[in-house]
Amino acid sequence: MVLEVYKQMIARKILFTMLSAILLILSIIIGVSIGAVRIPPNIVLKILLGNSLSESNSLYTIIIWKVRLPRVLMASMVGASLAIAGCLVQGVFRNPLASPYVLGISSGAAFGAALAVILEIWLIIPIPIFAFIFAMLSLMITYVVAAEDGRLPVTSLLLAGIAVASLFSALTSFMMYVAGEKLEVIVFWLMGNLTGIRWQEVRIVAIGSLPLIALSLFFGQELNVMMLGEDTAKSMGVEVDKSRKIIVILVALLVSVCVSYVGPIGFVGLVIPHMVRLVIGPDNRFLIPASAFFGGAFLVLADLISRVVIKPAEIPIGIITSLFGVPFFIYLLKRRKRVITHAAESM
Repeated sequence: MVLEVYKQMIARKILFTMLSAILLILSIIIGVSIGAVRIPPNIVLKILLGNSLSESNSLYTIIIWKVRLPRVLMASMVGASLAIAGCLVQGVFRNPLASPYVLGISSGAAFGAALAVILEIWLIIPIPIFAFIFAMLSLMITYVVAAEDGRLPVTSLLLAGIAVASLFSALTSFMMYVAGEKLEVIVFWLMGNLTGIRWQEVRIVAIGSLPLIALSLFFGQELNVMMLGEDTAKSMGVEVDKSRKIIVILVALLVSVCVSYVGPIGFVGLVIPHMVRLVIGPDNRFLIPASAFFGGAFLVLADLISRVVIKPAEIPIGIITSLFGVPFFIYLLKRRKRVITHAAESM
């Protein structure tokens, strides 16, 4: 009986993961299809599959391959990366309300981008490179501050991340204060956007993120054990400190690669893992891949909304994700408060 129930649970998790993958594929087709010029989905499929079309549809081919597909693929990779980073961070901190930005990486990248604009280095060195450098610098500072005798305690890591994030946020605010005419460029980057994404950026992010996404899938079982508590994990043979260091570096690289090119897009890494967790539970073996698919689909659809709501103008995608994420985050807080209150009353 117990074995049968377990098999049903696994089957449900696999089914949801498959449905999330299908949702991602459909969202990519919809994202490519809808815009200032609407392209029928069947035409999109024909073009993507390389079927020859009449000369009258050559405009569709240009729009898809030169404009929309790079942007949609970038959105899917960034969404998947941030969602996985959220899963990993929430597993490490054993807190479903933790965000991948808690390590201070996003704030470091923001300062790097602002500094590049202020010093006009971005005319020689692209903003993403500077943002990535300072994202890694913020991680190094967080790591040095949090480390204790070769260990990486969760509480110290959290507090160090908050401190480093506050430091770089203050420095970014100062950069904005003295920016003058360059303020618009900084604000535009800080809001998060996918405008003007080209195949070159897509290739770079793919090379940086896809191997990391694949690597993260191998940590599902370890995270499951680590969430039982440090002592329990050690008794089961898990090298907690070593695994925690690797996962933190993995999260930092995932977030840095994405943030460097599209800016800090909020709430994806916080909300998506929790939405998936509500459906299939906390088993990271399935939570990580399902969140990747669901996160990719979410960001593709959010980008679609940002493009069509006030067309031909665009809303920064960070605004869209926040408008969706904040109400759900408030719901999570209220729900958690009810659970804690109910537990206290039952004692």
